[in-house]
Amino acid sequence: MPDDALLAFLREHLEQECGGDIHVLRSRVARAVEVLEEGTDTLYALVVEWGADAGPGYDGPTRWKVVESESGAGPVFAAGTVTGYTGADEGQDRIARAVREHGFEPVGAFLYGFVAGSSVAMVRRLPRTG
Repeated sequence: MPDDALLAFLREHLEQECGGDIHVLRSRVARAVEVLEEGTDTLYALVVEWGADAGPGYDGPTRWKVVESESGAGPVFAAGTVTGYTGADEGQDRIARAVREHGFEPVGAFLYGFVAGSSVAMVRRLPRTG
């Protein structure tokens, strides 16, 4: 259960600053959490499902997503698809670039073998500029 003082503040903010629109409040709270998170070492899991460009035995496009846990569960903070590369090394470079474009940066190596055809790496949110 959330802190009573925090709930009271959010209720007041919802009515006075967001016109009672919960979607506006949700967006503002999400951005506030992102700002609070900048400069911390909060880690997320980058889960990759390898596609045909990774080599023999793979099929379809390579999909990636940034989530809370290595199991792939939880909210998705960023996601995408990469194609047009040859082999896993080039694929990792392409995925890292795409992840950076979505505001995250890899902080470790890709780990293989948790689920066949997939890999996991740890990422953290990049500080926003401007």
